[in-house]
Amino acid sequence: MNWSVLKDLKTIIGFITSSLLAVVGVVLAINNNSYWVVFVVLSIMLSFFSIRRADKLYKQNNK
Repeated sequence: MNWSVLKDLKTIIGFITSSLLAVVGVVLAINNNSYWVVFVVLSIMLSFFSIRRADKLYKQNNK
């Protein structure tokens, strides 16, 4: 990873939030709550957008 990606607050918050949503989804699945699917799907979507943003920042600074 590039330093510009690591110091971008939106990207880091996106990765951390995505991880927390995945953990909440697993906990809800263990407790037989049907909302775990929502949290896992949100986690995947947020991870996708964070990776896309990180890739854009990396390509922008390494031209």
